[in-house]
Amino acid sequence: MDEAETRIDDLEEWNADFKEMLSSSLQTQERLQMKLTDMEARSRRNNLRIYGIPEGTEGNNIQQFIDHFIKKELEPLAEAELGIQRCHRALGPRPPNDAQPRSVIAYFQEFKTKELVLHSAWKKKEIYHSDRRIYFDHDYPAETLAKRKEYAQIRRILREKGIRFQTPPPAKLRVFFDAGPITYGSAAEAARDLKTRGISVELEKSADEFGIPEKIRRTWQRAGTPPSRETR
Repeated sequence: MDEAETRIDDLEEWNADFKEMLSSSLQTQERLQMKLTDMEARSRRNNLRIYGIPEGTEGNNIQQFIDHFIKKELEPLAEAELGIQRCHRALGPRPPNDAQPRSVIAYFQEFKTKELVLHSAWKKKEIYHSDRRIYFDHDYPAETLAKRKEYAQIRRILREKGIRFQTPPPAKLRVFFDAGPITYGSAAEAARDLKTRGISVELEKSADEFGIPEKIRRTWQRAGTPPSRETR
């Protein structure tokens, strides 16, 4: 019994130390991921992403096509030197004809020119090509896009209620109430505050809201655990 108790004490002590080290590692990983995402976002500052251009309409020179398309649709830029350095479709195989086309990414030599094109497109609001609605936006990292998508349910409800809002970069939500605008840093924060204002929003719990124990459970799987039936 003494030997068993000693072994149990050793295991409990080791387990506590292991959880502490793993928790520290996860926190370090989160900080590094935030820095990496920030660096990636800065490297994309001169990029403009265009959604909705049908596949194949650009011909053999997509850079020339986009330059001509921007100048044609945005009249204030008709005679401007855009300085597009590179232009290509989003990576990945070409989708079927009836599927959503891949977005187009254009890299501008000057950040201010890219911003001028983007805000001119937003000001015009509706831009079409081959009867398809075309959208212009920043070129966000995947992590930022995922956080912005978390606001989808909130944006839908705000539109239904006629409440004006904006989604300033990188992943925030600004709502214009009668008492003044409020900016939220996450969808969970926005949902909590809107609930106090009588606007109920049901959101799925995001990965950032899980505590360290839950993150450990979701990150690690016990060795020897058989796969689920869905993966067989």
